Parts: sequence; C-alpha cells; structure tokens
Amino acid sequence: MLKKLAILAAGSLPVLFFFWYAYHFSTPFPNEDDIPAILAFINRAFPFAPEAGRLLFMPFREHVILPAKLIAYLQVAVMGQMDLKMMIFLGNLFWIRILWILYRLSQEAKLPALLFLPVPFILFQVQFSETALWPMALWSNLIVVWLAVESFNLLISEKKEFWRFGLAFFLGLTATFSNGNGLLVLLIGFGVLLFQKTAPKRLVLWGAASVLVVLAYQWAKSLGVPDTFYGVQKNPLKWLLGSMIFVGNYGDFISGSLKKVALGLGFVLTAALVVINWGQWKKPSYGTSFHFRMLVFFLFILATAGGVAILRTEPVGLDAMYLGRYRHYSALAVALGYLSSVVYLYPKRQANWLLAGTMAASLVVGIFSYYRDWGYRYMDNQRFFTDAYNMQHNNALYLEMPAPQEFASIFQETLTKNLLKADLTSSEDFKWPRSSDNLPLAPITIHIDKSADTTRCVEVYTVKSTTPQFELTPNALWFWALKSDQRTFLYPTTSLKTKPAQFIRQRTYFQPGFVGELATCQLPEGEYTLFLVHVAENKEAEFYATKQTIRL
Repeated sequence: MLKKLAILAAGSLPVLFFFWYAYHFSTPFPNEDDIPAILAFINRAFPFAPEAGRLLFMPFREHVILPAKLIAYLQVAVMGQMDLKMMIFLGNLFWIRILWILYRLSQEAKLPALLFLPVPFILFQVQFSETALWPMALWSNLIVVWLAVESFNLLISEKKEFWRFGLAFFLGLTATFSNGNGLLVLLIGFGVLLFQKTAPKRLVLWGAASVLVVLAYQWAKSLGVPDTFYGVQKNPLKWLLGSMIFVGNYGDFISGSLKKVALGLGFVLTAALVVINWGQWKKPSYGTSFHFRMLVFFLFILATAGGVAILRTEPVGLDAMYLGRYRHYSALAVALGYLSSVVYLYPKRQANWLLAGTMAASLVVGIFSYYRDWGYRYMDNQRFFTDAYNMQHNNALYLEMPAPQEFASIFQETLTKNLLKADLTSSEDFKWPRSSDNLPLAPITIHIDKSADTTRCVEVYTVKSTTPQFELTPNALWFWALKSDQRTFLYPTTSLKTKPAQFIRQRTYFQPGFVGELATCQLPEGEYTLFLVHVAENKEAEFYATKQTIRL
C-alpha cells in the first residue's frame, strides 16, 4: 500500500506542477487569433442572435472550432463573462483524462504501476505551452487528441454494446468540428471496424454517417474565407521527413539545437510500434488488445503528421514541423511508444532498463522545457498586455502593420459589453511623471531598421538598454512607452536568457537590459517621449527615462 501511495505521489508531481504553472502564467488577455475566432463570435451571437447557428460553424481559417466557441458561450451564459484563464485550466483537464485512459489500459495489460511512472513526466511538461496556454488552440488542437483517444478506446473493446459504437461516432463527429484532423477519427475508426470484422450493418451505418459528416464539414468550411498562404507539399521525401519530425519533436528540447534527434526519434518510435505489432497481429484477441490500441492511437498522430507535412511545409519548409503548437502530439507518441515497448518486454529485466532510461530522459526534457519556457511566459504576457492596452486605448493592434486592423474594434466591443473578464484599470491609472528630470536613467542605443516588406512598416526603431535587469517577480511586466501629450502607445520588451550554469550559480535568469522594436507608421503625427516602464503585483509603476524623443 505504501509503495502504491509513493508511486501515486511521484506521478502526481508533474501533473500538479503543470497545472500550477499553466494557471500562474496564463493571461486574461486574448491571443490575437482568439479575437476573430472567439470574441467576435460572442459579440455577434450572444445571447440569442438569429445567425448564432451559422456563426457557430463558421471556420477560423481551415478549422471549425466548435468546442472553443461553445465553452466561451457557456461561460458567458452561466457567469456573464468569458474567463480565458479558466478556459485554459479546464481545457488542460482533457490531458489528465488521456493520462487516466493510458493508466487504466496499462493496468488491464498487467503492467506494474512503477513501470507506468515515466508517462506523466513525459506528458506533463511545457514543450507545448503555446497550445496549453492559448484558449483557442487548447480547445481545438488539444481537445481533438482527447476525442480521438476516447473514441478509439470505445471502439477497441471486447464489449460490443451499441451505445459504445454510437458514442465513439459522436466523439469522432465532435472531433471533426473541433479541428481539421478530427476527420481522421472517422476514417481510422472505419478501418478499425473493418479489421475487427464488425457486423455489416454497423459498417454501413458508420460509413454512411461519416459521409454526411464530411458533407456537413465542407458546408461549414464554405462559410469562411480559405487560407491561401500555404501550398501543397509535393515532394514525397519532405512528406516523410516532416512526418517523422512531427512525431519525434519531443526530442528537440533545447531550442532547436537537437533537430536531428527529433527526426531520429520519430523513426525509432514508428519502427518500434510496427515491429511490436507485427509479431502480435495474428493472435485471435489482437483486435481488442493493448498493443492494437496503442497502434491505433499512434496512427492518428502519424496521419496528423502526414497532413501537416503536406499542408504546412510549403513554402516555409520543414521548420514548420518543429513548432511548439504540435509538441503535445509528439509527447503522446513518446508515451505510446514507451508503454507499448515496456508492456512487450515485461517481465524481462529489459523492462526495468527501459524504465530507468525513459525516466531519466523525461526528467531531463522536463527540466529543460520549464527552464526554456519560463522566460517566454514573461515575454508573451508583456506582449498580450501591451496589445490589450493599445487595442483598448488606441484602437490599434499590430503596430508594425501600416494598415489598422479590425481586431481592436472587436476587442473594444467585447469590453464595452462587459463580456470578458480582463481588468485593465491598472493600465488606465498609470501616474505618468510630469517631468523625466528626476527619473532613474536607462541608457539606450537606438537606430532605424528599414524593410522592403510592403506589408509592414518600412521603418522601425530598434532600441536597446543595458540596464536595468528583469527579475522574475510575480506578474512582472516591462515595456517601452511612446508618450505624447495626447496618446501613449506601449511596446513589449524582450530580454536574453543567461546560460544554465550562470542561472544556477548566480540565480539570474535574464541578462541585464532590454530590447524593443518600435513601429510608428500607425501613430499620429507629433512628438513622443520614450520611457521604459516596470509594473509588478502590488507595486506602483516605475518609470525610467531614456532622454530620447521621436518626432513623426
């Protein structure tokens, strides 16, 4: 009993820390894509607009993000406001459900709990923080994984009740309208039914209903504007390499320095699943076995990888496959590969070797993922804060673009209707100094960078300071401010991380100084004074003079 409690406590640590981290660093302000995808929907559909049904299915780019819109609508209906931090917390609970399904399946396969221990450490780390802390992505790109796993788990069972069949299809339908790759659930599910030699009536029912879902999905896509930026990748080698990178992206845990490791890991995981199942498939019970489940879960990831490789690598190349928003797929692929291998090896002693090696690797990856991501959270939250301020007070977003965006007016409408829980009073109540004479000085260098890109400002001011230093205090924000007599525009700062050894010795995460890019092509004419501003929890704003003015 004590051993089980110890294993449970150890396995709970990464889960609890992950949720603390996610809630601590999540922001009440929307990501840019949340504005047209979720806020615009709520503005127009709530409470009971005649066009609400059509708006619910209107896609954002190529995805019909039904769950994201529904959870936002339910929040407003029940609580009166959208709470993006709560959306993030609730959405990540689906990752716990996946962990629980894998644990229950491992117990059915008679795997000791100790051998399952690396799985929570593999799944609950922040390589995919871009998804885990982004409401729209979380409620589309992560929830679709849960829907797929839940649906396949219902289909691959010795129990053949019709309700399981029906619920599995409903989950596949929901997956289709949560993210584009959700269609794969219906396709792979049909293949599972074929392999299991399911009754013809059920095969016909699943197939016919799937056709109707595809037609409905095409109708929904016709309501939106197609995304024409990406082309179709026609190089088969890039399909293969891109798919393997997608599957093995967990291995590139040091800021793009281990890209070849990611590629190799993708091949190793795929080969392991194929080899293990090749020796199992002739067994009479294989169609409902643990290994078949792991393979089907993995096939969903592999098919998603193939789709992304075809539709996202032209013209940007294979670098698109390393994005953080896809890494939850890779983490799950690693967990599936480990579980399938350790169940195959147990009770041989090689299973213990695999446990030790995987546990050590998962700890290293987890530590590096948190170290790498910790600073990004501060930088991202500064960007969200300055964007929210500029949208609310200046009706402006994407200051680097020469043309104003409509997103700011959408955000303002949401705030005016009090539909979003996002307290911006602190940004309104800055007590700006009347004079900069008595302010501490932040010495800077500033120069103008020019760009030939006509979609962006031709000239951008690049500003750098050597002091002060970013300290990781609660809710700390540093930003540049261009202030005239009439208006104030905010710009996020960035800081460079120290090396890990320096972080351990000196306990300093960031190097001294800040960098910023000040695009001014949307700003009204006038004279602007540049300040460096620091705000933190329960503290008044601190202002640093730069002795720099910009005339427009």
